[in-house]
Amino acid sequence: MADVRLIHGDCTAILPTLAGGSVDCVITDPPYPCIKRSYGTWTEAEWWELMRAVVPECMRILKPAGSAVFILQPNSERVGRMRTWLWEFMVWVGREWGIVQDVWWWNTTAMPTVGAGKAGLTRPSVKACVWLGPPDCHRNQAAVLWSESEQNRKLRTVGRAWPSVNASGKRNSIGTINQFAARDAAGHRGGVTPFNLIPESAQGRWNGGTHGHGAGTPMLLADWWLRYICPPGGTVLDPFAGSFTTAIAAMRLGLDFMGIEKVPAYVEIGRKRVAEELAKSGESSPLFTEAV
Repeated sequence: MADVRLIHGDCTAILPTLAGGSVDCVITDPPYPCIKRSYGTWTEAEWWELMRAVVPECMRILKPAGSAVFILQPNSERVGRMRTWLWEFMVWVGREWGIVQDVWWWNTTAMPTVGAGKAGLTRPSVKACVWLGPPDCHRNQAAVLWSESEQNRKLRTVGRAWPSVNASGKRNSIGTINQFAARDAAGHRGGVTPFNLIPESAQGRWNGGTHGHGAGTPMLLADWWLRYICPPGGTVLDPFAGSFTTAIAAMRLGLDFMGIEKVPAYVEIGRKRVAEELAKSGESSPLFTEAV
């Protein structure tokens, strides 16, 4: 059974006490500036002070092949004018530690906002997954391959008989890609290479918000990132653990987890959820410690 540690306290005080090079990945959904939540509201200046304390510590705690993902959504100063803190953050962390790749989460069930309904804007539905780490950080693409479409499977099967014909029925000219050979790779690999836009709903029972947190990370999004960047049996850190959805996803994958949460009510949610998850496997007592 994975070891799960829930820590009640301020991550800016707790992170410096953790050993360097001790975790395999960081996956976290921090608070955003200028958003009113029950647990507080940060000005942009306060948010920057928080992140300048947290991000360097997270990078210090990572193992050499480890990486970190910060899930962040841009917001508006007013309708028709975006705040720029997200892009400024990406420039800062990109220069300091390096962005492995730009990856985005698309909330496929995002509701239209006032700006979309009355001002003719588009529906905000994308969050940045700011992925920091060395160029050769651990990543297991095979664990996150997309299911092959029926159309791709059909064309792949036909291509075995007519490998020189492309999808439109014309012969490939010299020097062009053999489209059927490319599609055939999906059959050998067991899936197709995922895009850097992850489509996942934030609604329903998979959303951490259904456990009492108004801005929870979807379970399947946490699971996707854990399978991708955390090695088997590795350790995950979440300095803004919230309702501890990432903890549950880590437990189900057999990963150790360390989560820090400042709000007492969310710590209690985490204790309950971890205990319930452990009970499913026959464990009678939670395998976590807590420190204030």
